[in-house]
Amino acid sequence: MSAQDLAERICETIHSLPEDQLGEVLRFVQDLKSIQGSRISEDAIAPLYSIHTSAVRTGISDLAHQHDHYLYGVEKRDA
Repeated sequence: MSAQDLAERICETIHSLPEDQLGEVLRFVQDLKSIQGSRISEDAIAPLYSIHTSAVRTGISDLAHQHDHYLYGVEKRDA
């Protein structure tokens, strides 16, 4: 895909957004422009994009399903 095609797709997508989201898009584009050519700091990256860096291997295979048991001590739920 050429740069021109990509720019056209971006513009089409922006035009289809609800008006209340346009300010967010503008801030995002301005942020991208301000960091152009420089190293992106951790603060500039949305926190959820880097949440995997906080992952810890617990060895507990049912932690996601039984988190209430491990956090609060309630009985385990049936699978």
